[in-house]
Amino acid sequence: MKEKQVFFMCLLVGLCLGATPESTQPYEGPTLESTQLATIYSEQGIVKWRMAAEKILQYENKDRAFPEGIYIEFFEEDGQVAWTGRANNVYFSAEKKVYEFRGDVELRSLREKRQLNTEELHWATETEEVYTDKFIRIETEDGMLTGQGLTARQDLSEYHISQPQGLIKVQAPK
Repeated sequence: MKEKQVFFMCLLVGLCLGATPESTQPYEGPTLESTQLATIYSEQGIVKWRMAAEKILQYENKDRAFPEGIYIEFFEEDGQVAWTGRANNVYFSAEKKVYEFRGDVELRSLREKRQLNTEELHWATETEEVYTDKFIRIETEDGMLTGQGLTARQDLSEYHISQPQGLIKVQAPK
């Protein structure tokens, strides 16, 4: 009988010592997980963009992760698709309002007939700009530009390559 009491006392003391505040860590994982999600964003009844993702993880701080990538379409005011984008992995920072696209990133402007490829790209939703300090490749009807680093409007209508390289056709004046 005395052995059982000693055993239970040791067990109780062990449990109490093991459950110290320093040993418990707060949960930092996702608070919500969704699969096969499609999102449409509109302003004043006009669709601005549509996004599809196989999986989305939302965190307590409102950040979101798209571990299986996304596909996104942006629309003109007349409802035509202006440009598309995709990436293998995406993270959205709610505080900064910036999406971080990683892995085989592609933006394609249908109106301007331009395509941007890189391995990492940031999209600031409030300023409607994209930027990266990684290697980029832009294909146009007139040629292909490569370089290191880019800042651009989200529709690729204007862009600046930090360290440009590549070939572009230039027509000589007559």
